[in-house]
Amino acid sequence: MIRILCTDISSADEKVYKSLYENASDERKRRAERYRKYEDKLRCVTSDALLRSALKADDFQIYKNKYGKPYVKDRENFHYNLSHSGRYVVIAFGESEVGVDIQKHDSKTDIRMIAEQYFTSDEMEYIFQSNRGRSERFYEIWTGKESYLKYIGKGLYKSMKSFSILDWKQEIRLLYPTEGYTMSLCTEDREYTFELLDLRQLI
Repeated sequence: MIRILCTDISSADEKVYKSLYENASDERKRRAERYRKYEDKLRCVTSDALLRSALKADDFQIYKNKYGKPYVKDRENFHYNLSHSGRYVVIAFGESEVGVDIQKHDSKTDIRMIAEQYFTSDEMEYIFQSNRGRSERFYEIWTGKESYLKYIGKGLYKSMKSFSILDWKQEIRLLYPTEGYTMSLCTEDREYTFELLDLRQLI
């Protein structure tokens, strides 16, 4: 069973941010301090809070594999992945390898330019087969490819154009947590749950 925890950060104020920051790991605090924008700082410490909630622990160490995929030390049966976009921060976790990606739809995005650079010919055909629904199909492919790369743990070491996500339909679940957002979950586990948490539950 894969669990997905998602939280909306749009209602956070300085008091909430301060509490999340104070409870964050030293590594997350340092990372948050490197960001200039408040929203990026907030997403950073919220990600840490979601991981602590998933682990039900405050004391843990994060390591990375040779491709940069993070894992929790001494938790061999715990696999997780984090993602954020716009007002949402999400974690997917369980006993199986997992990748998750969420993206806010942006009408200013040049989807054809991006698709030509990163997508295969069959993915291009799938997106542009008609004038209606192109944006939705674009984000379906984009988040699907991102979640797959996170799932296999190779990230930027594998070219997005070297594979078609349409070949991995059985491993990818497409979710629409709210209007204007698309999220993809990639895992071999056939069961998952989705839960939207109030941000204050993480403090």
